[in-house]
Amino acid sequence: MTTAVPPSGARPASGRAITCPSCGGTIAVKAAGYTVSLACQYCGTLLDVANPDVRIIAQYHQAVAQLDLPLGSRGRLFDVEWEVIGWLARDAAGYAWQEYLLFNPYAGYRWLVETGAQWQFGLMLTGRPQPLSADAFGWAGRQFVREDDPVIITTRRVLGEFYWRVRAGDTVTAESFACDGQSLSLEQSDGDVQWTHLVPVPPGWIAGFVPPQGADLAHPTPPRSAPDTKRGLFDRLGDAWAMMPGANESDVVMMAGVGLAVAMVALLILTALGTATSAASGRGSVVVDGATARFTLGTITVARPRQFVSVKVQADDFRNQWVDLDYTLVNRATQTAIPASATVEYYAGQDSDGYWSEGGHDAATSFAGVPAGQYDLILDAQAHNWSDPKAGTSTTSPTGNPWSGASEDRINLAVLLEAGGMPWGLWWLIVALIALPPVAVGAYRASKTA
Repeated sequence: MTTAVPPSGARPASGRAITCPSCGGTIAVKAAGYTVSLACQYCGTLLDVANPDVRIIAQYHQAVAQLDLPLGSRGRLFDVEWEVIGWLARDAAGYAWQEYLLFNPYAGYRWLVETGAQWQFGLMLTGRPQPLSADAFGWAGRQFVREDDPVIITTRRVLGEFYWRVRAGDTVTAESFACDGQSLSLEQSDGDVQWTHLVPVPPGWIAGFVPPQGADLAHPTPPRSAPDTKRGLFDRLGDAWAMMPGANESDVVMMAGVGLAVAMVALLILTALGTATSAASGRGSVVVDGATARFTLGTITVARPRQFVSVKVQADDFRNQWVDLDYTLVNRATQTAIPASATVEYYAGQDSDGYWSEGGHDAATSFAGVPAGQYDLILDAQAHNWSDPKAGTSTTSPTGNPWSGASEDRINLAVLLEAGGMPWGLWWLIVALIALPPVAVGAYRASKTA
């Protein structure tokens, strides 16, 4: 749908906001780090956000179009949640249509093309289809045949943000090839070549997109006054202690001793309450970018009136993928359900700063204060591939997508369900409580000596 492709070699970046130099409106840049050109959603001014000064390229004040999918709308297509960040009005040979640019920080960019009441979902190809003849190309095991003669496509209007410099009046030479309702679009301009694979989308899926909600970005809330950070932490703690009735400097050491004793008692009590008393384990696998896999584990017995229940999931080695885990702890007698969720994710790659990695291959989750009884655990797992939108090749698994027929990619999961045990967060809290009094006393004495 465009003659440009995203730049390569970087990880997803968080959003930022800029101020339009024409109307003063605050514009949220959702794909910061990728976006090069942005049209103000309030006045239509076209901005170059690659320039630190946000230089105005062109101004064309006009009413913002009443789009079928307003900028900022979110919806789910092919098991990925997308946000509408850009819009183009284009035409060729007297025929007009609209194109919406979608973005997901893990999956990258896609296109939604609206032609009347029909919608198509477009994937920008990093490889090139294989020529079979002068009028046919092969892609993903299919033969696409030319639909019509090449045409000149003109961009008439632009709104939102894009990863290349775009403006009204841009033209490209385009050709279209079809196969069983799907199509390949070839666009060329100034030596750039871009292929896009388009598949039909039912209108009901588009109806599921939710318009943006929240505060008016053009009138942001003024920032709060910054707190006074000139005084040190221990100075402010000392001031607070001095304000207490009957307090004096010698009480600091006594306070530290009492705090240490309380922390030790809490450690003994929580250790006793956290001892595991019942456990169940199981194994299963989930198809990457496939259907949700469901596992049931049990039965475990919670013997005390209130007790921790922990779930530990260990996945086999994977890279640039994640698994969403939804738990439901069900009481066998009352059918009371207690929900929880977790994610196992691991990403790695290489960019201009060198090799990077994030995440891990395991997850631990705790249910606190579970009443006594017998429980089963229902685990719903869904795995996904992550595709770096700036990488030259995609890691997205083709399973479940209409443009490939590759074999299934599975992630194996080992699950341990235990009644009892203490969450790691509480262990670290106890360590902090024990260490804080000696540190506080040492810092206080050092400040007095100084």
